[in-house]
Amino acid sequence: MILPRGLVFIVTLWIFTAWWICIGIRPPIQPTIASYLPGIRLFFAAIAIGLCVAWPMLRLSERPAPAPIRQVLIDFITIVALLHMVIWPLRLATNLPPQRMGLIDLFLFSWGAIIAAILAKSLGSRSSLERIFCMIAIGMISLMGPIAHFVCARMDWPSPPIWLDGPIMGVLRETLGGGSNPDAIAWRTTTGITLAASTAWMAVFLLHLSAGRMLKTPSPNPS
Repeated sequence: MILPRGLVFIVTLWIFTAWWICIGIRPPIQPTIASYLPGIRLFFAAIAIGLCVAWPMLRLSERPAPAPIRQVLIDFITIVALLHMVIWPLRLATNLPPQRMGLIDLFLFSWGAIIAAILAKSLGSRSSLERIFCMIAIGMISLMGPIAHFVCARMDWPSPPIWLDGPIMGVLRETLGGGSNPDAIAWRTTTGITLAASTAWMAVFLLHLSAGRMLKTPSPNPS
């Protein structure tokens, strides 16, 4: 597997820039766990934006990929490996327990897998319209939390279910828990998102296999 060195550089630059903006280089005047937590929550949101918005938009703005599924899988594995080198050491600066860090990890990368499945379906297309629709769909998924809460507030409806928070607002919600362990609702929601990601990738592979069989099957000669 050949690593995309340009993507590695961009992701590393994104991580360092997000860290500098959200947390800063200089330590706070009174360095405590409480003083670092707001910046770390914003840093998690910046990671979600990079994984679920910036990376897909970057790839969709390039030429059509000859092997879109392989390209997306290599990209996704590369990004996940780089982000894991940053996410788990954050426990040293916070009071987040391993259970909550594991939930945030699974939640964030399950949403990323859903976005990756959509990207894999459209990355090889030469149609500009399909790529634009893919960008819109990815943007709507990433921002559906604020949109859902805005609509419910304007229509005086009950609060939407937490799975509608999407990746960005959802990771802000999960990091708000601080040192407490996640409840059963949070685990059920994250498990449902993980199952949705698995289903999305199953659909991508089935569509790919069916398209390959249609190309290999010779058309009958007209009588």
